[in-house]
Amino acid sequence: MVSDVERGIVRVTINRPDKLNALDLSVLRELCSELEFIDLREDVKVIIVGGAGDRAFIGGADIEEMAGMSPLEFRRYTTYLRRLARLMTGSEKIFIAAVRGMAYGGRNIVAMNCDSVFATPESSFGQQEINFGILGGVSRLIYLVGARRAWDIIMTGRIVTAQEAEAIGLITKCVPAAQFDAFVNNYARDIAGKSSVATGMAKALKKISEKVDLDAAYEYENELISLCFDSEDTKQRLRAFVSRKSKNVT
Repeated sequence: MVSDVERGIVRVTINRPDKLNALDLSVLRELCSELEFIDLREDVKVIIVGGAGDRAFIGGADIEEMAGMSPLEFRRYTTYLRRLARLMTGSEKIFIAAVRGMAYGGRNIVAMNCDSVFATPESSFGQQEINFGILGGVSRLIYLVGARRAWDIIMTGRIVTAQEAEAIGLITKCVPAAQFDAFVNNYARDIAGKSSVATGMAKALKKISEKVDLDAAYEYENELISLCFDSEDTKQRLRAFVSRKSKNVT
């Protein structure tokens, strides 16, 4: 389900609470299609991703469906999952995960591919694929929390509380449930109010910085900063700052 929250902000909600918002193949295809369409919308800056209800975030794999898959069927499923991850990380729009409840396996993979992740204190995270004789989320988890912590989470399949997830950098912030929706919406609103050029360039730099060494990232950053000065919005923001500063001095 896709809904416009306000100008520049869209919320994408998976509505399968009876299945803990699990992503079966049909839902995964639909989600990829929706995000591809949203990525083409020039009026959208921020995408909030969440799941219906309070028990689970946007779902991981539907285990019942997965149990009956052949190797080629599972390959097809993971192809869509990788496509979803590439859409989220490759887009210059900002993705925010709003996690209420469980985020295990594919659910956590979806959250890890968002730019910011907020969760209620009751939420929990994990990569429990090892318990089913498979693997998942290893590379992204190592990138976010480091090899030692990732290895522990992957090999034990243990549950990580929202508080620990914040402490190790798996999520951005743990927010009290009573304040959660307002906090996420205000955060999205703040980003939506920023320069489209600057936020898009920052997302592009974030993507490339994950793949190249520091020197190459510095060079790429310099090019992107320079391009910002071709934007009239950037020039207006700079002039407005100078004007406010001069007024304060006088």
